[in-house]
Amino acid sequence: MVATTAPPAESRLVRAALGLALALAIAGAAWFVGGRAGFDEIGRGGVNTSLLPKVGDVAPDFLAYDVDGRPIRLSDLRGQPVWLNFWGSWCPPCRAEMPEIQAAWERLQPQGVVLLAVSLDESPAAARDYAATNHATFRVLADEFRTDTGAAYPIVNFPTHIFIDADGIVREIVRTEMDTETAVANGEALLDR
Repeated sequence: MVATTAPPAESRLVRAALGLALALAIAGAAWFVGGRAGFDEIGRGGVNTSLLPKVGDVAPDFLAYDVDGRPIRLSDLRGQPVWLNFWGSWCPPCRAEMPEIQAAWERLQPQGVVLLAVSLDESPAAARDYAATNHATFRVLADEFRTDTGAAYPIVNFPTHIFIDADGIVREIVRTEMDTETAVANGEALLDR
């Protein structure tokens, strides 16, 4: 039988250093390529930006139903500033911002801002239960299969907030979760028009 000897410690150290260098080179190359391919746009809406109505456009109309089955037509709210919040209880950032949205709504509602929180990709019962559990007092709509709002608002990024002035013009689109102060600032900007 031939006895084998373990590689010297120096050899193992050199291999480990080469492996670490190779891993860092791969990570650096991936970061460089990713940056050129739009890494910096992650979380900012990506393709959603090109699909949604643009700031300055008339907000597309839709007819949807709240979680109790009552119809809501966006155009019926003309004359009032409207904040559309597209969300889902399955969406972690949407869940995280729910208390912030409620707090903002409590400040904006007395000023006449209408908040429609449109739950997508889940049943009306799931949306209603989640909103109730979180003490949401704003109007919650449900579009489980995106048959009501999907053509006008093809949402890809969650949450997405669209602020519409009293004339029905889109004034701001936010494709990320918001804190209370940001939501209030966007809502109050609708009142200044």
